Amino acid sequence: MIGMHICLTLAMVIGAGGKPDITTIRAYPDKLVIHLGGGEGPARLIELRPYQFVAPADSHAVVWYGRLGTQDVTIPRFAGDRDRLYSKFQLVDANTKLPLGSPHWVDDLTALPARSFPMPWPASKKGISDPVDLDDLKTLGVKYADTGIVLAGIFDWSGNPPRETWEVDGQKLPINVDYIAFYDRMVKRMTELGINVTLIPVNGVPNHPDPNNPLINPRTDLAHAPNHLGAFNLTDERGLRYFRGAMEYLAHHYSDPSGEHGWVSGYVIGNELQSHWAWHNMGRATPEDVTREYADQLRVAWLAVRRYHTGVRVYASMDHTWATHLDPDAMKSMRGDQFLDRLNATISAEGNFPWNVAFHPYPENLFEPRFWNDQTAAMGFDTIRVTFRNLEVLPAFLAQKRFLFNGKPRHIMLTEQGFHCPDGPDAADPKGRPGEEIQAAACADACYKISHMPAIQAFLLHRHVDHRDQGGLRLGLWTRKLDVADPNTPDQKRLMWYVFRDWETDQWEKTFEFAKPIIGITDWKQALPFTGPIPKMCGLFAPQIDPAALVYDLQDNMGEAKVVNCIAWQPSWAKGTDGLLYPTIFQHPPDPKLGVGEATYSVDLPKLKAGQRLTLRFGTVILGPTWDGVKMSILVDGAEVFAETQTEKDKPRMHEVDLSAQAGKTVAVMLRVDAIGNNAADWSHWLRPVIVVEPAPR
Repeated sequence: MIGMHICLTLAMVIGAGGKPDITTIRAYPDKLVIHLGGGEGPARLIELRPYQFVAPADSHAVVWYGRLGTQDVTIPRFAGDRDRLYSKFQLVDANTKLPLGSPHWVDDLTALPARSFPMPWPASKKGISDPVDLDDLKTLGVKYADTGIVLAGIFDWSGNPPRETWEVDGQKLPINVDYIAFYDRMVKRMTELGINVTLIPVNGVPNHPDPNNPLINPRTDLAHAPNHLGAFNLTDERGLRYFRGAMEYLAHHYSDPSGEHGWVSGYVIGNELQSHWAWHNMGRATPEDVTREYADQLRVAWLAVRRYHTGVRVYASMDHTWATHLDPDAMKSMRGDQFLDRLNATISAEGNFPWNVAFHPYPENLFEPRFWNDQTAAMGFDTIRVTFRNLEVLPAFLAQKRFLFNGKPRHIMLTEQGFHCPDGPDAADPKGRPGEEIQAAACADACYKISHMPAIQAFLLHRHVDHRDQGGLRLGLWTRKLDVADPNTPDQKRLMWYVFRDWETDQWEKTFEFAKPIIGITDWKQALPFTGPIPKMCGLFAPQIDPAALVYDLQDNMGEAKVVNCIAWQPSWAKGTDGLLYPTIFQHPPDPKLGVGEATYSVDLPKLKAGQRLTLRFGTVILGPTWDGVKMSILVDGAEVFAETQTEKDKPRMHEVDLSAQAGKTVAVMLRVDAIGNNAADWSHWLRPVIVVEPAPR
């Protein structure tokens, strides 16, 4: 593995220096034409499967040997029964055995025969995620819908003679016709209603290893994957065959010109990649590793669907996190802005293709629908989250030159987001309005804004009906029946149902009128999207720590701490004494009868040069109406180096501790919180605790 990464890094360095590389690979029905760009001297062109990487000592299939220059190399598309459409190719210096440039995939499919009849792309943006009652969609005027599909369900694992098969590289994969028939009925009916359908393939995984299921990624932590959803498996030939086969089958089946099964216009690959531990599990993994594997999964999906229809799209799935990661463990989640940059750079280096974005701009607090109050959603590329409050950030970010494909921005669909219905009358509302009004007002504000954002293709509201298993969230246009076994049987329409129905009709303004005082506007023009340039820095967040000075960031390394007796241990945000937002560690103490809450880090401190010192910098703040305060203290190797009792809500204080005496040592740094007498609303936060090297005071 180490050799692989060294080799890939070397390949990127060599390619960046203007050395020869593969510029494009065009597929034909019977051949691949590989265009080489420049260079001189002897070289080999080798074929790699998606899960293979070049190392100098490796021996791979050489498909061409010759002298470099600007030229085309033509090879057969098929090696026996195996289709090379799903291979990547690498130039290698014949003398040094080192790779030249990056591996390159087939990126030009224009010479392949494919269906090209126009898929319906309605002018309306109104959509529903996970629809329950299709007749109700017609009443609502819905024109977009999406739903998940478990890839393993596509195949018949019974071992009985299959009623239908799909052939991949000469092997027939058994199809579960009953599972497909369920989707046929739904997709066919929605197509008849003029609804554009998107499917969301996900990889359901068991709690224990199943050698018979090739779709399980070997890195998935089956025992601990929170939602039993894992990354797709492209790490071996069998996993590749079934993943590719599933995508090919769906694309072929749901792009039949006759419309026999209905039409599917796009596929969202996986779910919410920033929160990969929860929704795309491949164990504890670095953002680089997750993005590297996902880039290949997205590409194979595109190759599979594009070969059957020229207009079917693939989308990368994202939640609302942006310049932050949600999980305390940085190996379980990642930043959205960096995910997009890594994904784009990886794909561009290996042969660009038209991937798109499926985004979920939930409010910053999923239980608080009033997104216009979101503090961490700012109008800048450094924003912490992208919600409906600052949704303009996303298309502006993707409109940057490096993200364009053939000079045009990538498509954006909002495929899952909704608004919780608070208990009512809502105590947070100054007039005590019912929760249904708050929820409906949020929907009205979002709908109005989306109507005036040309870059957003569709807004698919989540959910159609409340669902029992959604962690207490009530997101539906409908309430659910509580006295039936089904988790989301419709019961009563909410006010939001009428708002959503009348959106994009002549009745919208009359129906939306109630929402203006809730939102805090007097004219809907005040809710129009921001049209100016989005700044890189919004000026609302604390400046970044100089990387050259940073020794250890306790918030970034929360997953490395040994946490004992804490009700909460999670990343968050709070304002400092300067009024700017800082990343924080939210550490909630337990009931005093149970002791104190502690979190201990093992930190390697560097040696110091003359004129330097080591400083632990941090702030403290309580964000709840604490009864009697919280004693917050820091211990280094068991010795208390800081202690104070915070008693006032939203009154931050900034501190520093000199750690120079511990330079060159490995120390135990403990954050301790003591509820004193009562831990109610003891929402204690450490504001950006970091250890830095800085000039010693004179």
